[in-house]
Amino acid sequence: MYERRAQVMLALAWLALHTVLFSIHGVRHTSDSESYLTYAAAILDNFHFAADYRLKYAGYPTFLALLFKIGFGLKGIVVVQTLLSGIATIYFYKATRLLAGNVFAPLLATFLLIGWYDLQMYHAFILTESLYISLLLLAFYLLVKARTVRQSLWALPLLLVVALVRPNGFIAVVAYLGYLFFGAYTAAPSPRAKVILVLPVILVPLATLLLVDQYLLQEFDIVQTYAKGEVIFGYKGLLISADKQVLMPLADASPLTKLYLFVHDNPTYFFRMSGWRFFLFWGNVKPYFSVLHNLVVVVVLYPLYFFTGAAMLKGRIRLPLRAFVAFLLLQQAFITTVTSEDPIGRFLMSVIAFVFMFGSVGLSWLLLKQAARKQHAIA
Repeated sequence: MYERRAQVMLALAWLALHTVLFSIHGVRHTSDSESYLTYAAAILDNFHFAADYRLKYAGYPTFLALLFKIGFGLKGIVVVQTLLSGIATIYFYKATRLLAGNVFAPLLATFLLIGWYDLQMYHAFILTESLYISLLLLAFYLLVKARTVRQSLWALPLLLVVALVRPNGFIAVVAYLGYLFFGAYTAAPSPRAKVILVLPVILVPLATLLLVDQYLLQEFDIVQTYAKGEVIFGYKGLLISADKQVLMPLADASPLTKLYLFVHDNPTYFFRMSGWRFFLFWGNVKPYFSVLHNLVVVVVLYPLYFFTGAAMLKGRIRLPLRAFVAFLLLQQAFITTVTSEDPIGRFLMSVIAFVFMFGSVGLSWLLLKQAARKQHAIA
């Protein structure tokens, strides 16, 4: 009865939040929104998909084109995105409940998910974040429910769609490969079989690097963000200055070759820059956020990192699931570290739900353990 009442309160909070957001803001845009809408119009009018690097952006414009075809306008698209997020929130709750084995963790995690405005606001934007996050949470629920590799394959179609929704969506498929590897590794019948399984661990990262270098980064010049000294993309208030002249690589080199040459020629400058980006990605504080905003981030998010780590280290959650989430978080952190931090932290927002989930699980286990100790002491 208590859990049911709490669920109703969470549902009402979600409904109230998005009613207010929609009534105040309606449809929200950024500079990227227009490019998605233009691409969607090309698909809708001429069934035209770009044959070059822009194909990696096709997932979200296809989603938009389908909704336009049905008859939805921009407001209708925001409503659909918001409803999908609501469905994903339900399954986020269920997945957390299964992982934790108690009521406290899913209630806390879902409260954080709903209440984290920096995340919820994206459902009103014509951007990839909303669809990406919703599909990713639904796919993870299917993995949590799966007890065999065959059952986990139900998540694969969703993960493939996730991979097409945004350019770095491929990290979800790589995380699933990690899930499969650790599932096979723990079930391997002999040490020799485990050694054989290690080979894909070497081959998959190499294949991923090739994909990123030759396809995903063709129109994104990584080293230019270093040349400008910008830690946060487009923000001039936090610049890293070089101790000596910055040496730029050859213009016709591939993106990752440029990055390698840049690191080789400017190691100190590179690691200072990437170190700041790493800190700002996880730290999520920004010099232009309000004091209250940054304080909430520090007080809520930082302890959750600790409890996420605690949940990861315990064996109570199946290793393949922990591997999936770890691969997801670390890939997103790495991409941000070597490219650029977003001005409003949207890169962390794409995966922060898993911090809420695992952090709440880890905290719930600690609280239940302490409660059990007190009860035992009283007895």
